[in-house]
Amino acid sequence: MNYVVGNLTEPVFRPPSEWDALLLPVTNGCTHRCTFCSMYRTKKFHIRKDIDEIKREIEQARAMYGNRIRKIFFEDGNAFTVKPELLCEITAYAHQVHPNLKKVSAYAHARDIVKKSDEDLADLAAAGFTMVYVGIESGDDDVLKSCRKGTNQDEFELAAQKCHRAGIDWSGIFLLGLAGDDPQKSRKHAIESAKLINRMAPPSPITWYISPLTLELAPGSDLWEQQKTGEFRTGSFIQILEELHTMIEYTDDNLQKCVFNTNHASNYLSLKGELGRDKASFLNSIEKAIKLARSRGYT
Repeated sequence: MNYVVGNLTEPVFRPPSEWDALLLPVTNGCTHRCTFCSMYRTKKFHIRKDIDEIKREIEQARAMYGNRIRKIFFEDGNAFTVKPELLCEITAYAHQVHPNLKKVSAYAHARDIVKKSDEDLADLAAAGFTMVYVGIESGDDDVLKSCRKGTNQDEFELAAQKCHRAGIDWSGIFLLGLAGDDPQKSRKHAIESAKLINRMAPPSPITWYISPLTLELAPGSDLWEQQKTGEFRTGSFIQILEELHTMIEYTDDNLQKCVFNTNHASNYLSLKGELGRDKASFLNSIEKAIKLARSRGYT
């Protein structure tokens, strides 16, 4: 159960792993309107300007929850767009007020990470900011352009490496099925995503995270409307599993400490382990799932 403070504007979203975090509103809405997403369409993006008010909410959380706060997630869709000095100030104050605080995190867009200097990011890590969750979606620049992600494979690599150098944990999220039902586009989406995973690997072994989700069309998104007209068609059950298999297959065998999981509710098959330590096991599990699906008449 989340701890909540301040005036969060509904609907509220956060990563599944932040289910027990204090949700602290720093921004409202999201800076982008990706074609697959309907999450923030009812919100107009803005940054909260009153830092003293945010600090009072951090204090309020201490009064409400005592020493139970161990994680804080900065809401909303892209809190990392906030100036680094303000993020540092809020983060440091949160650690000052909450003595058991171990993790401070936020959603981040690659371009907002790249805009911050290495010194900015190092200062933020020193203040106690620990992790960014980055919606990568695809390593295929054509897919990224089509879904209006506002960035490309090169910027994702640069953003990841900047975070590695600074000591900020990297959690990258991919979206299976985003290329639609065209087999060639689907395969290219998977291969280019694997190439990007390889490019994002830290230069020395530190823990980092990769999590593929599966596209679920939601009312209010552009892809929902495109599906109605036939402009976009979702991939089949087996095609999604094949996409996952291809993505893993093309990752380097020597990746280290890359925590990989597909345990999100949107996915058809739950995998959890490390790339490349568990790569062969992952591929074997997917192959068995595809074989079983075909034997039961899935397409």
